[in-house]
This record gives sequence, structure tokens and C-alpha cells, in this order.
Amino acid sequence: MKRIFAFLLLVLAFSIASEAQEIAVRKSTVIETYKGQRYYIHFVEQGQTLHSIAKAYGVTVDEIRKVNTDARDGLRPEQLLMIPAVSGEPEVPKETVPVVKPLPAAETASGSEAHLPPTHTVLPKDTWYALSRQYKVPVTEIIEANPGIDTLKIGMSVVIPIPAVVTVPERPGMRTHTVEPGETLYGIARFNNVTIDDLTRINPQLSEGLKAGQVIYLPDGAFKPSVQQKPKLPEEYIEHSVERRETLYSISRLYGVGIPEILNANPELEGTLRKNQVLRIPVPGRSKPSESSKGPDSLVLGREVYSEAVLPAGRVPCLPSGPYTKEYKIALLVPFQLEEADTIYTGDPSRLKLPSAYSSLDFIQFYEGALIAADQMAAKGMRIKLHVFDADAGDALHKTHGLINSGELKKMDLIIGPLYARSFETVSDYALTHKIPIVNPLSQRREIVRDNPMVVKIQASGWSRYNGAATVLADSFPNANFVIMRRNETENSSMAEVFLASLRKQLDDTTQVKEVIYSRDHDAGINRSFAANRSNVLLMLTNDKALIPALLRRLNEIRDTYRITIVGLPEWEDMEVDMNYLHNLNAHFFTNWFVDYGNPATVDFITAFRERFTGEPELTRLAYLGFDVTKFFLSALYNYGSGFMNCLPDVRENSLSTDFRFYQENGGGYENTGVTVYRLNNYRREALR
Repeated sequence: MKRIFAFLLLVLAFSIASEAQEIAVRKSTVIETYKGQRYYIHFVEQGQTLHSIAKAYGVTVDEIRKVNTDARDGLRPEQLLMIPAVSGEPEVPKETVPVVKPLPAAETASGSEAHLPPTHTVLPKDTWYALSRQYKVPVTEIIEANPGIDTLKIGMSVVIPIPAVVTVPERPGMRTHTVEPGETLYGIARFNNVTIDDLTRINPQLSEGLKAGQVIYLPDGAFKPSVQQKPKLPEEYIEHSVERRETLYSISRLYGVGIPEILNANPELEGTLRKNQVLRIPVPGRSKPSESSKGPDSLVLGREVYSEAVLPAGRVPCLPSGPYTKEYKIALLVPFQLEEADTIYTGDPSRLKLPSAYSSLDFIQFYEGALIAADQMAAKGMRIKLHVFDADAGDALHKTHGLINSGELKKMDLIIGPLYARSFETVSDYALTHKIPIVNPLSQRREIVRDNPMVVKIQASGWSRYNGAATVLADSFPNANFVIMRRNETENSSMAEVFLASLRKQLDDTTQVKEVIYSRDHDAGINRSFAANRSNVLLMLTNDKALIPALLRRLNEIRDTYRITIVGLPEWEDMEVDMNYLHNLNAHFFTNWFVDYGNPATVDFITAFRERFTGEPELTRLAYLGFDVTKFFLSALYNYGSGFMNCLPDVRENSLSTDFRFYQENGGGYENTGVTVYRLNNYRREALR
């Protein structure tokens, strides 16, 4: 009771907290030189965002994205980023670069000398990360073994620590597995045909988490080759090394093989092809073609581009069959971190900590929004039993394992959360085993829906945002001339590729879609791409703070000659841009989350939130997300019953901040593809419907 009372006091006392997804970023001390440019080597931690990382290093988000193309569609834990070192950062002078000598020999208990740790002579292109992968030693351990070295130099000698040899007693029917850096409990279970429950039962120490170098037991009969081992190439496949600018489409044309067959032969394929990536290509006439995959209209970044509202062949739309009178059990897993809020401070109020210091408040508005949604559905007659659990934060798993071992989740009809990646992996695997729908409100990672049809991902990926925005624009301007512009070849290349492919597929005349590279074509290239006899929609896919204001001014000067509508990125509204230019050029933007404050339902929600929690609901603090997610899935249960997952693409609910439109991965779960395109009308944001 004491904890609950203290927690409620904190909720009422503070209404402002730091942004939920961002955590403190510790600046890396490792600097490496690549192609003459110095970069910090930063490993992403759970909860960090491009914005928080850029702020910590004193660079812009665009500068990070330019160097790290794989960061454009979101970050994942342990992802390596190269952060440009700001001019003037300290660097070890060449004449004083330390050379690490082998450590002195140590005497063993028997009096013989122990083996010296090996040394490595730094070669061109060697990095801390490359050494870690080469010697299978964590980066942090290599750095700690070489004090005084921040930047690797060619010819330098560095010490490679010898991993400690861990031995465990033999157990009948069991074999051992040494955990490698980057492995997860979920991944080990998946690739060894065992469940997480079995692993934690066999290895009780896993309740404290998984550590690199740890030795665990696996059932001997469950062996399956590790994904790190390169499989022997079957005779019916040949290998292809991806060249720069190659796409799946061009590779399929080169070999005369369909794109679905290439995808089936490479199930590990991620969204973007990388140079030198090796693909298995089925040899025509020798490999069995896919029988179940429907050929896409087009394919970009490993994803099919279908016209919106086109149902897969043979699928009949679902119709609501409720309302259902069953009492539904809902699990809401939120990281309240109640252990940090179990006391009441009665001292000097002036010394009271800021709300941002209380981790228990990070996700409080998500929880509060969910409660209002549950109240609204209960008022309609739905019987709900809401079970709220304090979930793990960060990489911790002890609460997650305790909850799973208690068996409480097995009774649930729906699970919302957890909100952190590691605990979600564990719970989603449990949900798959027990056939319980599970919703992830925050992650953008596509892999969470892969091979798990019970997972629903709320945050749309970059591909979904761009394809969805292109669909709305094509519907809104069917006869327009579209021009896609970016500053140079590398800037937002993935985004541009999706827009080009999607627009060309949806418009009757592919000549309506043109591309301009501003560094090559300049203003003249844009003018040549415009049509004098029709509307021109210019997609300005750039965040260059110097280029945008100047280009808007020049476009404003020719708007009497050409009918121009510009489409910009949402980040523009945080820049110093002349609002008159944006209104004169009929500016449009696209975003995953958009709140129409003139909507009566939004006004009702704000009123209810203020009355109940004495605070203001904020989009960035997830109040609207908590409401929309909970309301949507409770409504799905109420109207479609426990089998609503089969009807998820057909469920329609008037949400406050997004249009939920779900797309099912082949053999996996569902991803929300909803996107809002809005325009500035009379100095107000207005969504296109």
C-alpha cells in the first residue's frame, strides 16, 4: 500500500517528464579514422534516439544519417554508429602515439610461465569493432586491455585479451554453449529448437540475464547450426555478390529469376541490400519456385509495394460479429520502476528533484491514456479485467522471467507491451507458444514480426511511411507532375527510392514522376522538370538548413509561372523557415502521428485527461498512443472476438493520432502502415482524408 500511495503522489505532483524513448547518452572515447575523416565509434543502447545521440556529440541528425545509411529507418540496440568528430576534437599526436607492448609473463601456481596475451598489428581499415569480430572478444575488453589508446593507427600494436576458459561439469543428455557477444536468449532458443522457458529451467542463472562468455546447457538432441556458420551452398543455387546500386529487381532481371524466389532463398535478407552482400540465387529450372508467394506489383528495399486497399488474392474481408459479452483479460506491461518510488520525501520542497529524475514517470502518460480508453470501452458495455504489471526497463529481465514463471500471462486474451526490446523478445516468444496476441507500441524494428504471427507492431517503418505517403499524394494529386528532389546522391536515397517506385506504380503515366539531384542539376534542373500545363508536386527530401530557406524563396518567386505544391519533411517546422513561403507554396508534410485538436473526440479526451489526472496529455509523452492502442485492440476484441487477429486489416476504429492500417508480413505478424499527410491551411495543420 505504501508503494502505491507514494506512486500516486508522484503522478499528481509532476506533469512534465523527459521524452519517453530517450535515455542519457554517454559519449564514446573511441575515435577512428576512415577515408581521412575522424569518427567516434558509438554502440547504440536501448532507448537512445538519433536526436539524443546527435545532441551528445554536438552534430546534427542528418550528419549521422549521411554516414550511417542503415540508421535511416530507426536504431536497434548494439547497432554501431560512426559519429563525425567535430573539428577541434583532441587527437593523440603522431609522435606520441603509444605502442602497447605485451604484458609481462605471469607465474602460474606450478611455477611455469603463463602464455602471453597475443598482440595484433593494426592494418588499414582495422577498427575496434573489426578486432572484436575477428577475435570474438567484446570491444570494451579490448579497449580496457590497451589503456592510453583512443584511436587506432596503422602499424600500432594492440593487445588482444585472451577470453577466460570457463568449464562446467558434464550433464547427461546436455551439451554446452558459450554465449558470444551480441547473442540473445531469444535468438539462442530460436536457433536451437527450444523454448525460453526450457532454457531458464535448465539454466536457472539466466534469470539474472545473459552475458557474453557465459557457458550454458542445451538439450543434446536440439542442435541446430548457428546462423554464424555459413551453410553449404546447395547445388541448385549460385552466389551473387551485390554491387553498388544494385537492387533486387536488377538482380532478378540479370539471372532471370523472380524476386519472390530470391527472397525465399535468402530468408535472412534485411530491408536494404549492401555492397558485397552475398545472395543465394536459385538456378532457373533446378530450384522449386515459390508456390505461395504472390508476385508484388513492385519491390523496394525488400518490401512489396501494393496499391492501398488491394486485398491478397482469395481473402474475404471480415465483418464485425459482436459485440461479445465475454470478460476479456488484458495485460498491460509498463516499466513503472516502482522500486525507485517506494518512499515519500518530506524535506525542503526547494530541494525536490525535477520530474525528469523520476524514471517511474517516463511512461505514465501512456498508462493514463490506456486507462481512459478502457473506461470508454467499459461504458459501451465491454467487460474488461485490466492486469497492470511493472515491467523491466533497459536490458533487465528478472521481472519478465518472474512474470512468465508465475503463469499469470497464460490467462490473458491480449498483451500490450513490454516497451523495451529485450523483455519484449522474451514475452513475444511466450505469447507465440500460448497463441496470445501481443502488441509492441514503440519498436520500429521489422524483425519483431518475423516468424511470429501473434505480434502486432504499431510504429510504422520508414518503408511504410514513405509508401503510405506516396499513396495519399497520388490519390490527392492524380494528374500532377511529381518531382522528387534531394541535395545529393547519398541523402535520403532509401526514402527517394520508395517514393519513386510507389508513385510510378500508382500513376497511369510514369513520365509524371521525375528525379532531381540538386548538387548536379541546381535550380535549372528543377525548372526543367516542372510542367507549365499541370500542377507540380515537388517532394523536397532534404533537411539542409542552408538550402531549404534559399530554395523556398526562389520557388516563391516563380509560383506565378508554375502551380507548385511542395512536400517537406516534418523536421522543417523546427527550422527557421519563412511561414509565408510555406503557405504560398501549399506546403504538405507526412508523419506517423498527427493530432487534430479540432476533432470533438480529441477535445473529449483532453477534457477527461485533465479532470482525471490534473495534467495535459502530450503527444511526445505517449498519452495519445496509450489511448489509441488500447482503444483499438479492445474494440477489436469487443466486435470481432478472440480471433480478431485474422481480421486485423479490416478493423476500423476512429483513433486520435493515427489511422491504423495493418499489413501482414509473409508468415509473420502485423505492421501498422498508417501515415498522415497534412498541409498548412490558414496557418493551421489540416490532415488530408
